[in-house]
Amino acid sequence: MASPTSEQTSLWHNADFLRLWAGQSLSQLGSFVTYFAIPVIAVTVLNASPEEMGVVGFLLRAPMVLFLLFGVLADRVRKRPILIWTDVARAVLLALIPVAWFADMLTLAWLYVVVFTIGLLGTMFQVAYRSYFPFLVPPENFLEGNSKLQLTESLANTLGPGVAAALLKVIAAPVLLIIDAVSYLASAVAIALIKRPEDRPEADDTTARQIHRAIWEGVIWVMKHPLIRPLAISSAVFSLFILGAMNSVYALYVIRELGVPAAWFGSILAGGGVGAIIGALLAVRVMRRFSVGGVLLWSIVYGNVALFLIPLAAGPTWLKITMLVASQVVNGVTAQIFFVTNTTLVQTITPPHLQGRVVASIYSLGLIPAPLGALGAGLLAGAVGIRPALWAIITIGALVPIAALAWSPLARLKQMPEPAER
Repeated sequence: MASPTSEQTSLWHNADFLRLWAGQSLSQLGSFVTYFAIPVIAVTVLNASPEEMGVVGFLLRAPMVLFLLFGVLADRVRKRPILIWTDVARAVLLALIPVAWFADMLTLAWLYVVVFTIGLLGTMFQVAYRSYFPFLVPPENFLEGNSKLQLTESLANTLGPGVAAALLKVIAAPVLLIIDAVSYLASAVAIALIKRPEDRPEADDTTARQIHRAIWEGVIWVMKHPLIRPLAISSAVFSLFILGAMNSVYALYVIRELGVPAAWFGSILAGGGVGAIIGALLAVRVMRRFSVGGVLLWSIVYGNVALFLIPLAAGPTWLKITMLVASQVVNGVTAQIFFVTNTTLVQTITPPHLQGRVVASIYSLGLIPAPLGALGAGLLAGAVGIRPALWAIITIGALVPIAALAWSPLARLKQMPEPAER
């Protein structure tokens, strides 16, 4: 097998992958502007309460419950049309927010509808995207491809909030979403230019019962696999408490509780992007030097422990910002190393005919709890205060995933398994 970095197999010679990569790079830049803008709009323009911020987080993540269904469908249809049309639809929907703001019609109800629909389309895109990647990239290039995709996502994570924070000084937060709308259109064009023909899967007369069985086939495969099961369990806990609960009140905590200016909020998020760039650059080197299990375990240990800097943030504004940025940087580094390793492992050992369902199952088990966490965090923060709520949320959400990986066969995995037969 040729090395992923050799001239014969390098993805720099795969024009279709480069088109996908270019489109996603632009789209990710816009998306991270939106990740900054949506909570800022809710807090500063619409004066959302902790409970209302919880609803925003819930609606954004609620469509994740459909990951399993979309995974079955992704195995039965061509993926590229899904990628193109979900990009176009998201561009149109995002443009509605600045239009409503200009017309003095922007309300929380309007934001709720757009955020939910964007989440629904994003869920469809992610399932199709992750199962389309192995179609364009040979197994020996999975690590290189995932590393490249994560590197540009990391760059976008740095540039997006930073650009948004700078622009926020001269334009209103709702107008920032136009950047993401344009980036989605650019992504749609890039994907449309991919030349490799995608065969239409064989038509079948699938019944509702068969779809139900197909969904559970992916879930059962994940939960029975000794290496994938602990990843799914730890991801589910992390999703409930960190991605859902903590993130839904994070902007409210930073801007309102700590008194950090909204423009600095973007700089704090950009710290995560800086760390993510470092992590993406180091991922391949780290995987080649250390065992697969060790990389997965210790990346989650360092990243999760750094989360405690968030509720500990106190003192003058510069110190609060420093502690929050430090937490973001460490999490950025470790999250990218973990994600590249995790994704490569799953893509390597999953049979081709199960790619869509397995991707959907892992994402579902890892992300479905997030909307419940977001809703619960809003209620908890409203009842006991934001900082006490964060202490409880982070303690459980950080420590349980570490335990789930530490006491599993995955922690002892030395090297990447042989690829599934294709």
